[in-house]
Amino acid sequence: MSQILDYVTKRMDGAAAEIRKIKSALQAMHGKQQLIEDLMAGSRSITEEIDSIPGRRIFYNLNGQATFVAADQGNRGAPINFLVSQDGPFVMTHYPMAVWRPNLPTNATNFGLWRPVAAAWPLADQVIDSDIVAISWEFADGGSQRNMQNLPTAAFLSRPDNLVPLSVPTLFTPNTTIQFFPTFQAILFNDAGVPPTEGTLEVMLPGYRIVNM
Repeated sequence: MSQILDYVTKRMDGAAAEIRKIKSALQAMHGKQQLIEDLMAGSRSITEEIDSIPGRRIFYNLNGQATFVAADQGNRGAPINFLVSQDGPFVMTHYPMAVWRPNLPTNATNFGLWRPVAAAWPLADQVIDSDIVAISWEFADGGSQRNMQNLPTAAFLSRPDNLVPLSVPTLFTPNTTIQFFPTFQAILFNDAGVPPTEGTLEVMLPGYRIVNM
């Protein structure tokens, strides 16, 4: 009788050990499954990351300008700086838009008229015998010292009639300074009438701000 009890006890102990192994394996599998689910839930797109930032969204265009003269042709100009407000981050949604206008002398033939900055596209008044300014440009996040290109970019810009979306919305943190460096590839002030002696380059960064209520 005792032999039978010993045999049964050993079999029960063995079964209990197997059950514990199975339970441990199931718990490990559940832990891995939970880890996978957590990782999948935490993998968000850039847009989702930006959308998760608390605050009110308001449309906003960062604007900056710089003056130039004919002698600046071929030169890299000083950066146009854009200071992001301390109230919240700025999300840039489209490529910069750049236009220019003659601002001196005040009696210049095209004084104050906005004009495009590249001669390669059929835009209003941008013909070879008119005032022409062509630029290449560089763009940098001054806060992180991060350049947004490896070389100066040709005149790939948004236009008033065609805002070009960025490949991804780009977030700039509060209090950072964004920098736009123009290189004046060509400057041709029209000799007909009263030619300008100085122009103003105006650059706009389309996007929106995230601010606290």
